[in-house]
Amino acid sequence: MNIPKYTKDLLENQKLCTMATCWEDQPYLSLMNFTYVEAENKVILSSRRDSKKYFNIEKNKYISLLLFSDADKLSITFLGTAMTMAAEEEMHYREMHMKKNNMPQFILGKDIGLIIFSIEKIIVSDNQDQVKYY
Repeated sequence: MNIPKYTKDLLENQKLCTMATCWEDQPYLSLMNFTYVEAENKVILSSRRDSKKYFNIEKNKYISLLLFSDADKLSITFLGTAMTMAAEEEMHYREMHMKKNNMPQFILGKDIGLIIFSIEKIIVSDNQDQVKYY
């Protein structure tokens, strides 16, 4: 996927995004720490395994993430699929996520699971209501 440089910059420099999940026609929004893995075109997120968002992702893998840049006046929506990871598979991703965010209360612990989001589509909207699709 050809991701524009300003989008990559935002993914690499921001720490928070909004994640939308849905199950049985009930949408759910969450503020999330995230880590972008450019080489894999993926985003690492973490959540308590007993949370609504984690449950929703296990039932419906289609989610979206929203990032906003006040400096660039851009809103970027990422569409794709997410999967939860088994504890034995996640150490590499958990270390990367911890290094970027340094928020152990949201990343470390036996009850905290990782979510790996694969970016499939990108929608960029600017303050002039110009929309681009990637």
